Amino acid sequence: MFKSVSLIILFLLIPLILFCQNGKTANDHIPKYEGQAFFGTNMGYFPNWSDEQLADIARGNGEIYLSGAGMETIRPALFGHFLEQWGYDVRVKTFEHYLKLGYKDITCFIGEPSETHREQTVYCPGQDKSRHFANLYEPIWDNGENGTPVNDENYFALFVYKTVSQYKDYVKIWEVWNEPDLGDRDFKGHSDALPGQEGNWWENNPDPCEYKMRAPIFHYIRTLRIAYAVIKEIDPEAYVAIGGLGHPSFLDAVMRNTDNPDDGKVDTEKYPLGGGAYFDVMSYHSYPHIDGSLRKWSNKIGGFEYYRHSDKAVQGVIDLRNEFRDVLHSYGYTGKQYPKKEWIITETNIPRHEVKDFIGSNVAQRNFLMKLSLRCKKENIHQLHIYNLAEGTSIHPTADDEFAAMGIFETLNGIKPYEQKFTEGGTAFASMAKLLQNKVYSADRSNSMNCPEGVQGYAFQDEDGAYTYALWAETIMDKNEYPKAKYSFPKSWGYSSFVCREWTHGLDFKSYKLEGEEIELTGSPVFFEPSLKDKKSTSRKEVLIINVSPIQEIVDINFHIKQTTEVIIDLINKDGQQIELIQAKKVFLTGEYDLHLDKSDLESGIYFIRMISDAGIFSKKIIKN
Repeated sequence: MFKSVSLIILFLLIPLILFCQNGKTANDHIPKYEGQAFFGTNMGYFPNWSDEQLADIARGNGEIYLSGAGMETIRPALFGHFLEQWGYDVRVKTFEHYLKLGYKDITCFIGEPSETHREQTVYCPGQDKSRHFANLYEPIWDNGENGTPVNDENYFALFVYKTVSQYKDYVKIWEVWNEPDLGDRDFKGHSDALPGQEGNWWENNPDPCEYKMRAPIFHYIRTLRIAYAVIKEIDPEAYVAIGGLGHPSFLDAVMRNTDNPDDGKVDTEKYPLGGGAYFDVMSYHSYPHIDGSLRKWSNKIGGFEYYRHSDKAVQGVIDLRNEFRDVLHSYGYTGKQYPKKEWIITETNIPRHEVKDFIGSNVAQRNFLMKLSLRCKKENIHQLHIYNLAEGTSIHPTADDEFAAMGIFETLNGIKPYEQKFTEGGTAFASMAKLLQNKVYSADRSNSMNCPEGVQGYAFQDEDGAYTYALWAETIMDKNEYPKAKYSFPKSWGYSSFVCREWTHGLDFKSYKLEGEEIELTGSPVFFEPSLKDKKSTSRKEVLIINVSPIQEIVDINFHIKQTTEVIIDLINKDGQQIELIQAKKVFLTGEYDLHLDKSDLESGIYFIRMISDAGIFSKKIIKN
């Protein structure tokens, strides 16, 4: 009976299997990415916290929303050695929790075999053996003898099949390995060498001794090919990403070689295509404080000239994207010969204190994260994942690890769950996630801002046509985040005043009003929305409106539903603790609704009425005197 059912399922899968083996690749089709630019984070590891608790504070869950970061997506990992030891379903409930929290388009990186399934070949004499799965060159498919459509002797194919089958409902982008081009203790600098220089990766394939995988690059291309074939069989609309690269020269080596173990040569029957055929998404990592973006050698002074400020750091991230893009274009991935790749950044940050000669301060870090968030919206980079959810150690002036000074929260080591503290950079990043949610960059409106030299300005538009403007004075001097500039909005727009919000708004919800002329700017972005009286010509309505009767202490709560959705409305204090459930979860149809809250029994203080729905989380402050 069960054998017959298995044969029927296999029979139904055969056309799809053949399609993946012999049909389309990323040279033919890449699914259209429908999502916006989502802000996310890498998880990190903190022994006294569960991954569910880490996801809670990254997103914000129920009563702790105000102390959560409001991240829209997340980047977990599923490792072969972990799943082999604990079972392939061990993380299902955790990934279900991610979805319940509202995370979208999750990127998950995969790889890292168990010792049993690891290749034993030593390609670098005297060093470690290959870090790949064994039997990569066994056939990907068989005739289903073992109950799966993949060949169980191809350990990587089996790992991908079992993993994706289990987690396909939770993951949008599958990233094949993390930083496969990373150099380690034997790194010789050839990844950054230019064409013509000795050992450069543009004209020479990376030596296994020089980078993380400890194997020929053709083997990494083989993992891409296997992953692409298996993932697309299981979920054709999923995305396959090349794993978090840092070096354009490594990408060039992937693109110019096939997975042929014989020096990457083209074999029209077995190895017909270069590595670009086997991934949809270009995922890259950028740390501008260490990649040379912020300094330049000067013969005049006999040393480096430094540009350690936030605007230059952001440009460094984009410059690296442009280098990767140039490589892709040189191999025909322009949208004409082959489809364009989609883009995500899966690691980036700068430290919040100085290490060696690197950039480093609280204000530089928060300005960098804000400006990069804005730039990613502009450049249509679909995901921006900060490194890391929390800092690695307690930060003090003598700390010498710049990566330990990166995080949304201060270190969670030794901190009880839900007692976390934001860094300034984390506060700013959280504010970006909340202020820019469901808004898209408007090139026309941004150009019409007519920003003078020294002023940067972007315009973002929501689904109702209303604009939010981000403005700041451009940083241009080394270690200086405090430039000054002035800006006036075009008089023809008819704006008389603005509601302004700064980098702390995602947590304290503070705002203030300004006139639209001669606005004084600094190096930190400020967000401007036209005052309500200037919005009458648009169709936008406040989602949540609060009116308080000073006599009866009755709060009238009016909310506008634009599309049928589930809604929860509650009262929370300034620490995010729920004081009263005003409206339990209920489905509301499109329209306007009214509720009432009696605040006469409340203690004096500041409170927030919060509405949680599929459209987002909205809140309004009330004060009990």
